[in-house]
Amino acid sequence: MIRTVSVRALCETAVLFAVAAGAQAASAAADHSQAVRLAVEHWIAVQKPSGFLPYGFDFLEDRELEADRMTTAHLARQVSTAAVLADYYSGSHDARAAQAVRSLLAAFRAHSLPIGKSRLQRAVEATRILSVPAGRTRIRSALERLGLAFDGQGPGKVLSPTSDHGKAYSGAVALALLTELRYSQASADTSFSDLRRAWLEGLMVLRIPGKGFRVLPTSIDPTPYADGQGWLALAHYHRLFPGDQRVREMLLDLDQTLIDLYTSDTTIDFYHWGAMAAAVRYADTKDARFLEFIERQTSAFLDRRRGPDGDNHCALVEGVADAVTALASGGRGGGETAGRARQWIAREMDKAARLQVRPGQQEFAFAAARVSAPRAREFAGSFLAGRFELRTRVDFTSHCVSAMIKLQRQEETLAKR
Repeated sequence: MIRTVSVRALCETAVLFAVAAGAQAASAAADHSQAVRLAVEHWIAVQKPSGFLPYGFDFLEDRELEADRMTTAHLARQVSTAAVLADYYSGSHDARAAQAVRSLLAAFRAHSLPIGKSRLQRAVEATRILSVPAGRTRIRSALERLGLAFDGQGPGKVLSPTSDHGKAYSGAVALALLTELRYSQASADTSFSDLRRAWLEGLMVLRIPGKGFRVLPTSIDPTPYADGQGWLALAHYHRLFPGDQRVREMLLDLDQTLIDLYTSDTTIDFYHWGAMAAAVRYADTKDARFLEFIERQTSAFLDRRRGPDGDNHCALVEGVADAVTALASGGRGGGETAGRARQWIAREMDKAARLQVRPGQQEFAFAAARVSAPRAREFAGSFLAGRFELRTRVDFTSHCVSAMIKLQRQEETLAKR
């Protein structure tokens, strides 16, 4: 590995690029299928015997990231990638992608821990004690001491990188559920239906009455990421299984709870997951409150995203893309918010195209420097963390693939009209 210049120097000497709003139409009509296939081909080629995908690679350090260990964040990003791969399979019916998803689901089975909720725990939670703003550390400690935080032998399951429930992120179980839902719907394969039921139960165990979802079984606090991911998974589940009374009742409460909470406290951490979830709920119900929530959240998000930068924002594009689809479906596609959103997407996707590692690539070029990276050719199809971040990670790629799939579907829908 040859380092011709430091990252700091690259950032100082390179010029940030942006695309004019006039590129909006060209981006909207862009064919992303080749970029998506390149990324998926890479995943299929490098999937490990464990079922997991390589987590990432640092081209400056010339080393694989977290090659021999699994962390909570690592597992969560594997699961989010599996959900995207399952979405790709649902549109492509590529048998190799189906096998890759099955291997990932099998890996998630091996990392699933039992969880439940006793009658006493349900009674305690019904008092809304988990939502009390004061003394939360003492409340959590007391519940843990009394064995009321969770039941480690219940019928539900959560995902953990180890045998420790304290590392079982609730968003991971939500996205594992989403993966199985997408895969089983597309394939009619019921091999993982037991996991679907168990992950659903695990997610429901982690719901905080009057709030979102506990970030961990050992915590009583929610987090915007987990709230959005949990909402998205339950929204998809209800759309496929509308007769499930428990989920329907929980979702009706969760809908209004999260709309109220994040209308008064808009946060980018919630935005893209929340926008995707609200879009599913609008498609399912045609309830105008979801459309209004999407429009308000998207407008507030765009107000904060002024000016271009070099970072990979494909994760955020996912939410904005679904927001545009929902607004168009609701007759608001010609409004100011939808127009601003399309312009922002155009800029970001032009940048994303420059962040994908190309076949045969062995160096990275900047305004005033070139960095030799011979191993880059092994990662063709992967997306970098940013214009000045010479590292890739499985979730950077999966978010870009997901965004491109959504935009491609938008274009196909428009072409049919």
